[in-house]
Amino acid sequence: MDSYSGRRSILFPIFKRTPMLTIDLNILTLLTIIVLSVLTGFWGRSRQLARKNHQIIELEREMVQAHAELLESQREYCKIEAAIKGLSIPVISIKPATKDEQPAQEQRTDNKGRGTNQPRTAS
Repeated sequence: MDSYSGRRSILFPIFKRTPMLTIDLNILTLLTIIVLSVLTGFWGRSRQLARKNHQIIELEREMVQAHAELLESQREYCKIEAAIKGLSIPVISIKPATKDEQPAQEQRTDNKGRGTNQPRTAS
């Protein structure tokens, strides 16, 4: 063993230990794998879009149902309001007592004109 080959094995140990891998790949096999991968991707994405579209349709149907319920309750409210307006309910007016009428119970006053329920103050 000469000194040159010994130095080379110390400096580049990777080159001596790396195994060589050889892969024989047919071009038709490669194209088939690529085509199948593309078709699988399109199929998966189309299923995902179909599920999303189905969810959107369900949500739209639910919103239309909710709006229909609101409109129905509004229609019933308008019918009830119209029925109440159409009724002739006698209204009793509340008027303040006039000066001609005496209150039902007179308030007692002392000799100075004050009510008896007021506390007396020292004068």
